Amino acid sequence: MNIKRYLDFRLLGLTGSILLILSQFLSWFSDQSLLQTFIDTTSVAFKYSNFLYLFPLISGLICLIGTIIILYNIEYRINSVIINFIGLGFFLVFLIQIIPLEFLYLYTKIGFYFSIIGSILIFFDILNILIIKEK
Repeated sequence: MNIKRYLDFRLLGLTGSILLILSQFLSWFSDQSLLQTFIDTTSVAFKYSNFLYLFPLISGLICLIGTIIILYNIEYRINSVIINFIGLGFFLVFLIQIIPLEFLYLYTKIGFYFSIIGSILIFFDILNILIIKEK
């Protein structure tokens, strides 16, 4: 059974990017999505930056652009890897800045799990792109 016949591994990045974007609209903290939390923090002044709540959406869009580039033309694979690393960098900034403050409230929220699974799929997509041999 040839698994490559049934599954295109280039779709890992597309799936990961979509999961990362969807996580923005699912519940994260106290049954609120990150978009609702962003809107709440912009109306009230908090001690830390509120634009960081948009980073999963921004990083998902950046990684989606990188994935579309590699699906469009395989010759742009290094450009796609660089763009995906930038997107994952934004997501890591979000994880380092926001998650330690709110970690106790995250263990049962589906948005957190979608974002982690999406970032892992994007990372595996980066590895898959780097393994592809040039013809």
